[in-house]
Amino acid sequence: MRRLGKLLLFVVVAYLLLVGAMRVYVETYRQDPVQGPVSAIVVLSSGPVRDDREGRTGMRTRAGVELYFTQREAGHDPKLVLSGGIIHPESPSMAEDMRDFAVDLGVPSDKIIVEGRSGSTLQNALFSHQLLGDAASGQLAVVTDRFHIPRAWTSFRWAGMSDLVMVSADGETEPVDWDNLMGEGIKWPANAVRGLVFSILSTVGWAEKEILWIIE
Repeated sequence: MRRLGKLLLFVVVAYLLLVGAMRVYVETYRQDPVQGPVSAIVVLSSGPVRDDREGRTGMRTRAGVELYFTQREAGHDPKLVLSGGIIHPESPSMAEDMRDFAVDLGVPSDKIIVEGRSGSTLQNALFSHQLLGDAASGQLAVVTDRFHIPRAWTSFRWAGMSDLVMVSADGETEPVDWDNLMGEGIKWPANAVRGLVFSILSTVGWAEKEILWIIE
Protein backbone atom coordinates (compact mmCIF):
# COMPACT_ATOMS: atom_id res chain seq x y z
CA MET A 1 0.00 0.00 0.00
CA ARG A 2 2.88 2.35 0.80
CA ARG A 3 4.38 1.83 -2.66
CA LEU A 4 0.99 2.41 -4.26
CA GLY A 5 0.62 5.63 -2.28
CA LYS A 6 4.05 6.84 -3.44
CA LEU A 7 3.21 5.98 -7.04
CA LEU A 8 -0.08 7.85 -6.80
CA LEU A 9 1.69 10.85 -5.27
CA PHE A 10 4.27 10.80 -8.07
CA VAL A 11 1.54 10.72 -10.74
CA VAL A 12 -0.35 13.61 -9.13
CA VAL A 13 2.78 15.74 -8.72
CA ALA A 14 3.89 15.02 -12.31
CA TYR A 15 0.44 15.94 -13.60
CA LEU A 16 0.35 19.20 -11.66
CA LEU A 17 3.85 20.10 -12.85
CA LEU A 18 2.88 19.42 -16.46
CA VAL A 19 -0.27 21.54 -16.19
CA GLY A 20 1.72 24.30 -14.51
CA ALA A 21 4.36 24.19 -17.24
CA MET A 22 1.66 24.47 -19.88
CA ARG A 23 0.19 27.46 -18.07
CA VAL A 24 3.57 29.17 -18.25
CA TYR A 25 3.86 28.17 -21.92
CA VAL A 26 0.57 29.73 -23.01
CA GLU A 27 1.15 32.88 -20.94
CA THR A 28 4.61 33.45 -22.43
CA TYR A 29 3.81 32.23 -25.97
CA ARG A 30 5.13 34.35 -28.82
CA GLN A 31 4.16 33.52 -32.38
CA ASP A 32 7.07 32.88 -34.73
CA PRO A 33 6.57 34.46 -38.16
CA VAL A 34 6.00 32.04 -41.02
CA GLN A 35 9.22 32.44 -42.99
CA GLY A 36 9.33 31.52 -46.65
CA PRO A 37 6.92 29.28 -48.54
CA VAL A 38 4.99 26.48 -46.89
CA SER A 39 3.93 23.47 -48.91
CA ALA A 40 0.70 23.15 -46.94
CA ILE A 41 -1.35 24.77 -44.20
CA VAL A 42 -3.06 22.19 -42.00
CA VAL A 43 -5.97 23.45 -39.88
CA LEU A 44 -7.08 21.23 -36.99
CA SER A 45 -10.72 21.15 -35.96
CA SER A 46 -12.03 21.46 -32.42
CA GLY A 47 -15.67 20.51 -32.57
CA PRO A 48 -18.29 21.38 -35.20
CA VAL A 49 -18.36 24.71 -37.00
CA ARG A 50 -21.05 26.78 -35.31
CA ASP A 51 -23.83 28.37 -37.36
CA ASP A 52 -22.36 31.81 -36.63
CA ARG A 53 -18.93 30.45 -37.62
CA GLU A 54 -17.41 31.71 -34.43
CA GLY A 55 -16.06 29.32 -31.80
CA ARG A 56 -12.79 27.47 -31.78
CA THR A 57 -13.02 25.65 -35.13
CA GLY A 58 -14.29 28.73 -36.91
CA MET A 59 -11.44 30.78 -35.45
CA ARG A 60 -8.86 28.20 -36.55
CA THR A 61 -10.34 28.03 -40.06
CA ARG A 62 -10.27 31.79 -40.39
CA ALA A 63 -6.63 31.90 -39.24
CA GLY A 64 -5.69 29.20 -41.75
CA VAL A 65 -7.42 31.05 -44.57
CA GLU A 66 -5.67 34.31 -43.64
CA LEU A 67 -2.31 32.54 -43.76
CA TYR A 68 -3.26 30.96 -47.09
CA PHE A 69 -3.89 34.36 -48.67
CA THR A 70 -0.73 35.79 -47.11
CA GLN A 71 1.23 33.00 -48.77
CA ARG A 72 -0.55 33.54 -52.10
CA GLU A 73 0.19 37.27 -52.01
CA ALA A 74 3.86 36.40 -51.52
CA GLY A 75 3.78 34.33 -54.71
CA HIS A 76 3.48 30.88 -53.12
CA ASP A 77 0.89 28.18 -53.78
CA PRO A 78 0.26 26.18 -50.59
CA LYS A 79 -2.32 23.47 -50.15
CA LEU A 80 -4.97 24.10 -47.48
CA VAL A 81 -5.71 20.93 -45.51
CA LEU A 82 -8.80 21.01 -43.30
CA SER A 83 -8.78 18.15 -40.82
CA GLY A 84 -11.64 16.90 -38.68
CA GLY A 85 -13.84 13.81 -38.66
CA ILE A 86 -17.51 13.05 -38.21
CA ILE A 87 -19.12 13.73 -34.83
CA HIS A 88 -22.65 12.55 -35.68
CA PRO A 89 -23.30 9.84 -38.30
CA GLU A 90 -26.04 11.88 -39.95
CA SER A 91 -23.92 15.04 -40.20
CA PRO A 92 -21.06 15.99 -42.53
CA SER A 93 -17.53 15.86 -41.17
CA MET A 94 -16.06 18.87 -39.42
CA ALA A 95 -13.60 19.17 -42.31
CA GLU A 96 -16.47 19.52 -44.80
CA ASP A 97 -18.00 22.33 -42.75
CA MET A 98 -14.57 23.99 -42.54
CA ARG A 99 -14.27 23.64 -46.33
CA ASP A 100 -17.60 25.42 -46.85
CA PHE A 101 -16.45 28.25 -44.56
CA ALA A 102 -13.09 28.54 -46.32
CA VAL A 103 -14.77 28.69 -49.74
CA ASP A 104 -17.09 31.44 -48.48
CA LEU A 105 -13.96 33.32 -47.38
CA GLY A 106 -12.64 33.13 -50.92
CA VAL A 107 -10.41 30.04 -51.09
CA PRO A 108 -10.84 28.15 -54.39
CA SER A 109 -12.30 24.73 -53.70
CA ASP A 110 -9.62 23.04 -55.83
CA LYS A 111 -6.95 24.35 -53.44
CA ILE A 112 -8.53 22.62 -50.44
CA ILE A 113 -7.85 19.09 -49.21
CA VAL A 114 -10.59 17.73 -46.96
CA GLU A 115 -9.42 15.25 -44.33
CA GLY A 116 -12.70 14.07 -42.84
CA ARG A 117 -11.74 10.79 -41.15
CA SER A 118 -9.77 11.75 -38.07
CA GLY A 119 -11.06 11.39 -34.55
CA SER A 120 -7.98 12.59 -32.68
CA THR A 121 -4.88 14.74 -33.05
CA LEU A 122 -2.78 11.67 -33.84
CA GLN A 123 -5.17 10.78 -36.66
CA ASN A 124 -5.20 14.43 -37.83
CA ALA A 125 -1.46 14.09 -38.30
CA LEU A 126 -1.40 10.57 -39.77
CA PHE A 127 -4.19 11.12 -42.31
CA SER A 128 -2.93 14.58 -43.30
CA HIS A 129 0.50 13.05 -43.99
CA GLN A 130 -1.09 10.40 -46.20
CA LEU A 131 -3.15 12.93 -48.18
CA LEU A 132 -0.25 15.33 -48.67
CA GLY A 133 2.09 12.76 -50.16
CA ASP A 134 5.38 14.35 -51.25
CA ALA A 135 4.23 17.75 -49.98
CA ALA A 136 4.46 16.40 -46.42
CA SER A 137 8.25 16.59 -46.65
CA GLY A 138 8.15 20.37 -47.14
CA GLN A 139 7.56 23.06 -44.55
CA LEU A 140 4.08 22.75 -43.04
CA ALA A 141 2.12 25.32 -41.08
CA VAL A 142 -0.16 23.70 -38.49
CA VAL A 143 -2.96 25.92 -37.20
CA THR A 144 -4.48 25.29 -33.77
CA ASP A 145 -4.68 27.00 -30.35
CA ARG A 146 -1.83 27.71 -27.95
CA PHE A 147 -2.84 25.13 -25.38
CA HIS A 148 -3.00 22.47 -28.10
CA ILE A 149 0.28 23.34 -29.87
CA PRO A 150 2.59 21.02 -27.82
CA ARG A 151 0.37 17.97 -28.45
CA ALA A 152 -0.17 18.88 -32.10
CA TRP A 153 3.57 19.37 -32.65
CA THR A 154 4.48 16.00 -31.13
CA SER A 155 1.67 14.29 -33.09
CA PHE A 156 2.85 15.65 -36.44
CA ARG A 157 6.45 14.78 -35.63
CA TRP A 158 5.31 11.27 -34.71
CA ALA A 159 3.54 10.98 -38.09
CA GLY A 160 6.77 11.77 -39.93
CA MET A 161 6.58 15.53 -40.56
CA SER A 162 9.56 17.41 -39.18
CA ASP A 163 9.61 20.86 -40.82
CA LEU A 164 6.77 22.42 -38.85
CA VAL A 165 5.66 25.96 -38.14
CA MET A 166 3.01 26.04 -35.43
CA VAL A 167 0.46 28.83 -35.81
CA SER A 168 -1.70 30.01 -32.92
CA ALA A 169 -5.25 30.81 -34.03
CA ASP A 170 -5.98 32.43 -30.67
CA GLY A 171 -3.05 34.84 -30.84
CA GLU A 172 -0.81 35.56 -27.89
CA THR A 173 -3.17 37.15 -25.37
CA GLU A 174 -6.53 35.36 -25.64
CA PRO A 175 -7.45 33.88 -22.23
CA VAL A 176 -6.95 30.12 -21.93
CA ASP A 177 -9.23 28.18 -19.58
CA TRP A 178 -7.76 25.97 -16.92
CA ASP A 179 -10.13 23.24 -18.16
CA ASN A 180 -8.26 23.06 -21.47
CA LEU A 181 -4.88 22.94 -19.76
CA MET A 182 -5.98 20.26 -17.31
CA GLY A 183 -7.35 18.20 -20.19
CA GLU A 184 -4.07 18.51 -22.06
CA GLY A 185 -2.24 17.31 -18.96
CA ILE A 186 -4.00 13.98 -19.47
CA LYS A 187 -4.27 13.86 -23.26
CA TRP A 188 -0.63 14.64 -24.01
CA PRO A 189 0.87 11.69 -22.03
CA ALA A 190 -1.98 9.44 -23.23
CA ASN A 191 -1.16 10.36 -26.83
CA ALA A 192 2.49 9.49 -26.28
CA VAL A 193 1.54 6.01 -25.06
CA ARG A 194 -1.02 5.41 -27.81
CA GLY A 195 1.34 6.61 -30.51
CA LEU A 196 4.10 4.35 -29.21
CA VAL A 197 1.82 1.28 -29.14
CA PHE A 198 0.53 2.03 -32.65
CA SER A 199 4.06 2.43 -33.99
CA ILE A 200 5.26 -0.82 -32.40
CA LEU A 201 2.32 -2.81 -33.77
CA SER A 202 2.78 -1.25 -37.22
CA THR A 203 6.46 -2.17 -37.17
CA VAL A 204 5.75 -5.81 -36.37
CA GLY A 205 3.28 -6.11 -39.25
CA TRP A 206 -0.21 -5.23 -38.04
CA ALA A 207 -2.38 -3.68 -40.76
CA GLU A 208 -3.15 0.00 -40.14
CA LYS A 209 -6.93 -0.47 -40.44
CA GLU A 210 -6.85 -3.04 -37.64
CA ILE A 211 -5.15 -0.78 -35.12
CA LEU A 212 -6.47 2.70 -35.93
CA TRP A 213 -8.76 2.44 -32.90
CA ILE A 214 -5.65 2.78 -30.70
CA ILE A 215 -5.10 6.37 -31.82
CA GLU A 216 -8.71 7.41 -32.26
